[in-house]
Amino acid sequence: MTMVASASVQQRLRNWRQTSEDRLPGSEHAPDFIERMGIVTLYPASPEFPNLFSAYVGDPTTKTDSGWDTPSGEIYTWRWTLGSQEVAFYSALIRRRLTWISWSLFPVMLRLCGELRSPHELYHSGKLSASAHRIIEVLEEVEEPLSTRELRERAGFPRGTASRHLYLKAVEELESQMLLAKVFPDDEHTMYHTLVSQRYAEHAAAAKRLTQQEALHTFLLCYLSHAVSIDPARLAKDLKLPPADLNAALTNLAVDQRT
Repeated sequence: MTMVASASVQQRLRNWRQTSEDRLPGSEHAPDFIERMGIVTLYPASPEFPNLFSAYVGDPTTKTDSGWDTPSGEIYTWRWTLGSQEVAFYSALIRRRLTWISWSLFPVMLRLCGELRSPHELYHSGKLSASAHRIIEVLEEVEEPLSTRELRERAGFPRGTASRHLYLKAVEELESQMLLAKVFPDDEHTMYHTLVSQRYAEHAAAAKRLTQQEALHTFLLCYLSHAVSIDPARLAKDLKLPPADLNAALTNLAVDQRT
């Protein structure tokens, strides 16, 4: 049993490019990696998901640091390199950490983890804060994404620690429901915000056509193809899914594979 488990772990590390032989040599290899994995965090966020930092250093045990001339600092710049190319959807999802989701898996994850109801409906039903709703209203009035500075000003979050805290909390709230996306439309290393429902209308429409069961099935097929093994409890927590739903989907998948 131990040998089987060890073999699974080693296969996962190879698939996730977390060995010295398989490591990502540079950002130019990241788009294909993200597309094949489906979901990749920027830095280590969960042992259940691959990340660009560990793939770049080729070692899952290497710690990140605050340096700019280190692998941590280089990976930080990949946000703009990859973001300006729009290689994948980018927001904070897995454990509220920066996450890339391939375009092919994006509608699936919107169905599983996103909120497909109107933000105004959520607000009036008490499921969206007033601060988050202000950000929604501002972004609905513009055609292009807004930088953090512009968005704060227009949404009424002036300079100051207290105001910044409210703004960041509202952004986190919107990102956790996949209502808000981060984009990098220029080369000035400035991050912008936009509404998922506006910029990615086709993906949102595709998500609405999926059932929860269909989305879970598609996700698991993609996930298990490279993760090899699974920790259902931890994975359900990472994705904020009901454990019973995930376990049922795993059972159905096992039945499908036996027939």
